[in-house]
Amino acid sequence: MSPEAGRGAFILAALVVVGWFAIGTHLNVRRGHRLLRWLQDGLPVLGAKTTLRWLGSSAVELKVADARAPLRSAEVFLVLEPRDLPILWWLFRARGRRDLLIVRGELRGTPPLELEAVDPRAWSTRGLERTLRRQRWTPLQRPAGAPLAAYVRGRADLAGALLPLAELPELSLVRLAVHPNSPNLEVQWHLAGWETLASRRLFETVHRLAAEL
Repeated sequence: MSPEAGRGAFILAALVVVGWFAIGTHLNVRRGHRLLRWLQDGLPVLGAKTTLRWLGSSAVELKVADARAPLRSAEVFLVLEPRDLPILWWLFRARGRRDLLIVRGELRGTPPLELEAVDPRAWSTRGLERTLRRQRWTPLQRPAGAPLAAYVRGRADLAGALLPLAELPELSLVRLAVHPNSPNLEVQWHLAGWETLASRRLFETVHRLAAEL
């Protein structure tokens, strides 16, 4: 290849990368704004005042410093696929990464159990089940074919009651975690299907989970 052809190929590749980055950033920001408008109706269930911060173009953080009891505070994260970075996007999609909603809450009291219910196939919980087994957490009996593997320390009866509360027909549950340390409660859902669900019902689900603890 001649030097001129090499320079032309380099310039073309650079233009493709820059163009993809611009388009991917635009798509993520637009999707993020749509999701924020959806969440807006339900956020008052957690608390009256919310602060918002974009973390790059692929993540949004919402904080509720003074949450409604039994929560003390709450955080909501929108974690989007890195559509602005093509190689990482393809790699992460191959490993199962999808747009994700994470809700974390600090309770006003200490939960009476520890619980980890995880989808072992999800990128955000990769390797966690292996860690739980190594630490000798007690497996929780689950129905045959249940997508989540669950492990508990403490009240297994309460753990079994919490899981059905967190399962929404519209969203796939990825993780339900309860711990004595902050965040005491964490719930993760894949966002496919979010348009068919009222965000108020989603946050009422979080509030009911907190009330059970």
